[in-house]
Amino acid sequence: MLRIQERGWLALLMSMLAIGLVSYLSFIIINEPYAGMNVERVDGEQKWIIEDVEGVGWTSGYDIRPGDALVQINGEPVTSFRSIKKFGVVGDLEEIVLERNGEFQTFTYAGGVDASTLLYHLVIPVFVFVLLFAFSLFLYIRKKDDRTALILIGFLMAVAFCYLSAGASARTDSLSRFINGLSLFMVPVSFLHFLYSYFQQFQITILKKKPVVLLYSVNALIILADSIAIFVPMGMYYSILRNTQLILFSAEIALCLVILVVHYIRFRDTIHKPAFQNMMFGLAVSFVPFVALTALPNIFLGVGVVPAPITAASLIFLPVFFMYLVVNNRLFDIDFITSRLRYYSIISFVLTSIVVGVLILVGQFTLIEWVRITVLIYLLMGLFFYLEEKWNVRPRLYGDKANFQISLDRFTRDLSSILRRDELDDRLVEEVRNGMPSHGVAILELNKSHSELRLESGDEGYPGEMIRSHLLNKGAGHKALDYFRVGNGLAFIMVEQSDSIYVLWVDEKVNHTTFNKDEIRWLKTMVHYASIVYENFRLIEGVTEEFEQSIYQNSETPFWMLRLLFNLAEKERARLSSDLHDSALQEQLVWYRKVENLLEEDITPEMRSELEEVRDGLEEVVDQIRETCTFLRPPFLKETGVVEALVSLMDYYRKRVLFKVEFDAREFRIELEHEQSLAVYRIVQELLNNAFKHSEASVVEFDLKNDGDMVTLNYRDDGVGLKKGSIQSKSMGLAGIRQRVKSLRGDVEFFSSEDGGFELAIVLKATGMKTRDYFNVI
Repeated sequence: MLRIQERGWLALLMSMLAIGLVSYLSFIIINEPYAGMNVERVDGEQKWIIEDVEGVGWTSGYDIRPGDALVQINGEPVTSFRSIKKFGVVGDLEEIVLERNGEFQTFTYAGGVDASTLLYHLVIPVFVFVLLFAFSLFLYIRKKDDRTALILIGFLMAVAFCYLSAGASARTDSLSRFINGLSLFMVPVSFLHFLYSYFQQFQITILKKKPVVLLYSVNALIILADSIAIFVPMGMYYSILRNTQLILFSAEIALCLVILVVHYIRFRDTIHKPAFQNMMFGLAVSFVPFVALTALPNIFLGVGVVPAPITAASLIFLPVFFMYLVVNNRLFDIDFITSRLRYYSIISFVLTSIVVGVLILVGQFTLIEWVRITVLIYLLMGLFFYLEEKWNVRPRLYGDKANFQISLDRFTRDLSSILRRDELDDRLVEEVRNGMPSHGVAILELNKSHSELRLESGDEGYPGEMIRSHLLNKGAGHKALDYFRVGNGLAFIMVEQSDSIYVLWVDEKVNHTTFNKDEIRWLKTMVHYASIVYENFRLIEGVTEEFEQSIYQNSETPFWMLRLLFNLAEKERARLSSDLHDSALQEQLVWYRKVENLLEEDITPEMRSELEEVRDGLEEVVDQIRETCTFLRPPFLKETGVVEALVSLMDYYRKRVLFKVEFDAREFRIELEHEQSLAVYRIVQELLNNAFKHSEASVVEFDLKNDGDMVTLNYRDDGVGLKKGSIQSKSMGLAGIRQRVKSLRGDVEFFSSEDGGFELAIVLKATGMKTRDYFNVI
């Protein structure tokens, strides 16, 4: 209890500290001006020029250009300004004097925070912080005793403070720079620590512990050096330290991705695939934009392609991906997302290369401008393809008729209401006409025996001789969905039966162009759907014919019909059992308890005697209802298996009959499907019931065994046996057993002699069996 209280106080203390730091960082961002420009030194330390002006910051609203010389900052020489001396960067400047072409210009901070700076330095970072903090709190509440969850919380909070402190750090506030440096290096190493701990739970060694400890040590040294730089002025040398930090951060993020990719490939066929995939995708989406568009360009080009506040906004997606590790169900189809992104990326890359290649011939830009243009075109291309698919642009522009997917959806939706073959033919012809205007559409039937081609539905004017000749010359080599050219049109094989072939013929298109791949694929899909329905119609006709024969010609009932009837009967038994248990049995129990309550009161002996008689009668009724429910629906048959259910059934009969019941299942070591288990149970139930009513036996024996997938049930008793001819009779007991075995495609034999005794043998093949040892049950 004390430990729980201590953890509660610690969580409260950490939350208060986090809120205090957030308040401090927000105060710095709001009250300290941000210039939003990068400078570099030339000619020793005597001259500083503007290298780049970001789109975020108050200087972006003035005519300040790269290449302008920086003369004064806040009325001081550039080299005397505090942030230049300490970090070699401009900080919270309010006034600058620039020299351009020998002319001096003064630019003054007008006060306030512009909208773009407020959005990227405060609003989005605070929003991301709240998301990550809330998710961390949720994790702590759910898994406060899970060490892995605590490491994940540390990683998420490092990300949150790294992003939020970046804006205040850019204003050269000392505490903010320390928080930013500390949290920056805690992000990759804490993520690696989390991977190590998380997969250790599944006995997966994703990396050794020593590399994690080593990275903690290296990062601690870099953080120490960054802390010293806060108090010791380093000037331009601070950029070396900062570039070292960015290189190390990028390398560690890359290491995380490599580890995830390698282990994803290794475990992609296991249950761990979604975890690797979500973490890999989440890390890439959240950190790669910053590394690729800001950190690495800053290191090698001296300026980021996209400002850090913008690329860091992708961190907003981080908690969404890691939610998978907490909840059991996936929040989104990561497989679909990754496949679509690969497709968009490849197409966008090809088109971007073409566009940039054309621009190179006509435009002149600096290297950084070319990089920015390429990234912008690439992102716009990817966004365009995503929105085109998301908003279904094509049918909006060209209408439903030109969209083959909508046509297929419409056709398949209508198939459910089609009951006859001629209706299907008419509907297919209509859909082909609407989807692709042509000079003619028809469904034709070729009678193989008479070599006669007949129009089933559609337009006259089909090239009958050409189609008939092609079908007959090819012989028996036809396959569904095959097609061949007939003049300028196409003919598709729909269905080939023993005596006929059905063909869809589509004449030349109205615009006289050839059929393209999309149109042929659409027609093949339509034919495929129609052929499935054709086949179903044929099967239904066969079933109907077989059913009619069994009724009107007094032939044996087909096994599939017996199986259907028995399954329907079992469902009805289960429903009746449930109704009895939930209604009649509960009502009897209510009245039983009421009578018992009355017996506890002070009543006359005559009244007590009558109530006790009523109570005993109700108790007997309750037992009978329970017994009926048990017979209607064998309890726990599906859960425990057929042997345990049969043991329970025979125990029930042993208490109520005079003969001895023996059961041997030591050689039965497989698990039957529920339908077969229920059939065996019903047969044994019927045999016990017959033995109780008619056999006059002293011993009844059951033997259940299997040889591979062949199951044998033997029954034997020493009773009066059956009279001559009774075995072939249509009596309900034996006939029911025979039909139930037949429904499972098994065999049954009955044996009885004039001297008495009766034997039965059933053999059936187990389906979907599993090996199981029942020896300890018997």
